[in-house]
Amino acid sequence: MNFAFVSRTTPCLRRSKSPSLSRAKFAATFSVHRGAHMTAARKRKIHDDNIDLQSYSEEAQLKFIRHAQIVGQKQGIDIWAQPVDTLDVMIPYATAPWSKSKFSSIKERLSQWLLNQKNKGKSIFSMMRLVSYDSLPGTDSQTMGLMGALRMPLHLCTSSSTKPTSWVAPLRKILLESYISVQQALAKHDKEELSRLTQLPYYQETEKLVKKGKANTYVWTLHGETSPAKIISIRSTEGHLGSAPPPYGNRLLVNALVKFDTEQSLEIYDAQGNALHTPEPGASKKGSRVPAKKYRLTEYYVFEKRMYYNTPWQIKERLYPKPGKQPLL
Repeated sequence: MNFAFVSRTTPCLRRSKSPSLSRAKFAATFSVHRGAHMTAARKRKIHDDNIDLQSYSEEAQLKFIRHAQIVGQKQGIDIWAQPVDTLDVMIPYATAPWSKSKFSSIKERLSQWLLNQKNKGKSIFSMMRLVSYDSLPGTDSQTMGLMGALRMPLHLCTSSSTKPTSWVAPLRKILLESYISVQQALAKHDKEELSRLTQLPYYQETEKLVKKGKANTYVWTLHGETSPAKIISIRSTEGHLGSAPPPYGNRLLVNALVKFDTEQSLEIYDAQGNALHTPEPGASKKGSRVPAKKYRLTEYYVFEKRMYYNTPWQIKERLYPKPGKQPLL
């Protein structure tokens, strides 16, 4: 359970062929119908407020989106801030016959291999888009020089690299710090900080944890990383489709699936200060604290960043490996 006070001694909508347009259509529909419902609810009951935008041409859909943006501005609604589906990030699985992954047929094994290759391709394309928008922390395409440009293809193919010299190293550091900050906020029952660092649907999970553990005190200790945080899947697309560029940043919306492999412990105390956790074997008591047993945890979190807002990377969702499958990365 990731409910903790951090003590560091060293963690649906159906997608269309056009992901950006699909998200924008959702945001636009949400904005327009929210406004329409507020003004018409007193007069009549709305039986069906859904509009099938798929039946319209793309040009007509974009006109609808622009109209929704105007309506939203008049009503004080930012349609680009509405919740959107998680992009198609995925956990790749090992497909080698000697791996621990179990497949019912050769066809299923081949299908998973193809999905792994598709994930690589989409991650490379997303990295390319991030660099072109100068949205990769620590990387500036305008000042990288000739040698940097020549190395670009290599760096674009290494989004899962954990080397300190890789282009994703600064981003991995940011995501690890965000992960730790969420644990700190959970320990303090700091809902304001949790709302800043997480979003739906994961925010609902944090609310449940805070409510469930409000009677106890938790001390979560990160003893270190068993292996460095790793980005195993990344997607970027244009999430802001307004007729004018956003006043801040750029149009990109980014999702990154990150693997955290850490060693941590969780101390739990009741209102009287009694320890409710399993103590660390051989550890001596430190004042009123009883060191908890250390555990190794491997977790997968989806982070989201809307580059058109001055907001931090937020945890959007937690993913779990499929039963009987061995993660590849």
